[in-house]
Amino acid sequence: MISLINIAKRIGGRTLFEKATLQFTCKDRIALIGHNGAGKTTFLEIVAGRATPDEGEVVISKSTAVGYLRQEIIEMRGRTVLEEVLSGCEAVYAIAKEMKEIEAQIEATSDIQLKSKLGLRYAEIQHLFEAKGGYTLESQAKTILAGLGFKEEVISGSTDALSGGWLMRVSLAKLLLAQPELLLLDEPTNHLDLESVIWLEGFLKDYRGGILFISHDRSFIDGLSNRVCEIEQGKVTVYTGDYGRYLAAKAESSAIVQATYENQQKKIEQTQRFIDRFKAKATKARQAQSRVKQLAKIELVAPPVSDKKVRFTFPQPAQGNREVILLQKVSKSYGSKTVFEGLDLTIERGERVALVGPNGAGKSTLIKILAGVLDIEQGKRLVGGKMTLAYYGQHQLETLNPKQNPLQEIQSVAPESSPSFLRGILGAFLFRGDDVFKQVSVLSGGEKSRLALAKMLVRPANFILLDEPTNHLDIPSRNALESALKAYHGTLCFITHDRHLIYEVADSIIEVNQGQVTRFPGDYEHYLYKKAEMTSININTAIDSESPKRNSNMSMRNTESKQTAKEKRRSEAESRNKNHRARQSLSKKITMLEKKLDALTKEYDACVTQLSDSEVYQDKDRFHDIMTRHNQLKETIDQETVKWEEASEAYEALGDVLKDK
Repeated sequence: MISLINIAKRIGGRTLFEKATLQFTCKDRIALIGHNGAGKTTFLEIVAGRATPDEGEVVISKSTAVGYLRQEIIEMRGRTVLEEVLSGCEAVYAIAKEMKEIEAQIEATSDIQLKSKLGLRYAEIQHLFEAKGGYTLESQAKTILAGLGFKEEVISGSTDALSGGWLMRVSLAKLLLAQPELLLLDEPTNHLDLESVIWLEGFLKDYRGGILFISHDRSFIDGLSNRVCEIEQGKVTVYTGDYGRYLAAKAESSAIVQATYENQQKKIEQTQRFIDRFKAKATKARQAQSRVKQLAKIELVAPPVSDKKVRFTFPQPAQGNREVILLQKVSKSYGSKTVFEGLDLTIERGERVALVGPNGAGKSTLIKILAGVLDIEQGKRLVGGKMTLAYYGQHQLETLNPKQNPLQEIQSVAPESSPSFLRGILGAFLFRGDDVFKQVSVLSGGEKSRLALAKMLVRPANFILLDEPTNHLDIPSRNALESALKAYHGTLCFITHDRHLIYEVADSIIEVNQGQVTRFPGDYEHYLYKKAEMTSININTAIDSESPKRNSNMSMRNTESKQTAKEKRRSEAESRNKNHRARQSLSKKITMLEKKLDALTKEYDACVTQLSDSEVYQDKDRFHDIMTRHNQLKETIDQETVKWEEASEAYEALGDVLKDK
């Protein structure tokens, strides 16, 4: 359906990627991953035809319709949400519009001939409308919109009233309804709540076309992808399987590169030692010169480059009271809309609470009430003694001063701290060198998120509240945040649509829905179990479909194929281990032979020095002994050198075997 052949793209003096080749069909679900700024969106735009590669060719069948969901918000005015979504199916929408116009004309006219003419046209386009599935299109659109979190009153309302995040959902719904042969999705889960992410994943699993998507949501990638395409350091590498398989293959590939590099370096060192030892020896001069030529022909293996990683470290705070926070009979409304009424809630020390529930249920309102940044109309909010709070909200990025730099921003919350201490914190968040002097206005979304998190870390807090902290963070940064939260000893309350983060961190789930707050002790998997039990859903289906712990390789559903793959990996691992043991033995033998050769060569050189002394020839017995030893050493050195060469060649051969594997 589509082929990318040796494409390259450069911006300024920087190469985003080169010699990139990729083919995919309607059966492919390819996750495009890489660090922020690696070139993922540019790659997607090239496939979409919105950007041209500097080199190479993009071949797309003329019959292939391509749909592209960009991160930028598209302006939508003058239509209802439903009309806007239906407009994505231009041909069907145009027919429906004409049908409505004809209906109005027939009703308005009393001219029999005109009515007859209009009736014939109506019958003609009605048949076409039915053939294109027009009569089910509206119900499909409503189903998609409902899955993405739209309520009935919003579906029939104007797009003019929607925020940017909801407009992005409308764009996604238009694309899903149009069903192009190829879907290009740039961060489709960014503006979705957890329930909508789960719905979208299920919808896309059954999608009839091909999908190339960018996402930093590990569970979403794992649940949907059958291939992973990574852009890293200017190279595009494709891995078969989901994200779990990608991680395993990547680790194995990195280990092979590291081993190959180390083996080559050892070989170079050994060869150089041989040259240094024997280049002045007449009997070995030819062999030494041969080794020099070998060194010159070696194609050097580049050492693996380790990426810079964000290192979050939440300060370990002083311990507060057992009851961290208490809400008593709390009520909160927005105008005529009541969000909570008579709400009671207690969070205790050491809890790691994830707030879940549909979009608009009040999760963000609740966490703001807990954080004390939102007033309540009735009830009490009681904070335990010795408690210090830190809050990270969805709009935290907007609180950054665009005219300041990262160092000034972090100094604003810790003016008493030394610049070196603050630069150390910024360095942990990848603001290094002159990066600390960049204006906030030029920072990317990911950089702003890291800066906002860094500001929160300056002062220790024993109760941290996070509202969608993973937005704009790439996967390595999310992994770092996850590790930091797991190591944090304080109390935690957070909202996220990243299921992986909930699975790994939360030990208690609070569901917020229709003004009600229900606590589920235990982790997210236990929550799914209880929800399935409560709603009479098949428990195994519910848990298996959502649990990355039980479903880390969702594409490997066949038990027999899993076993075969496992046995193959075990066999390969045993083979590698056997070769590694053999190489270790040879390495020890080579080292021993080199030490022995060094000692023998020193003694041989001493004999040659003595034989150059004319006085030695006056003592026949002494001359005989030295000469005998000289000849013995020469023969032994020749024999040991042969052994050293054989061992070195065997060591090198095993290295090639490991490389091939």
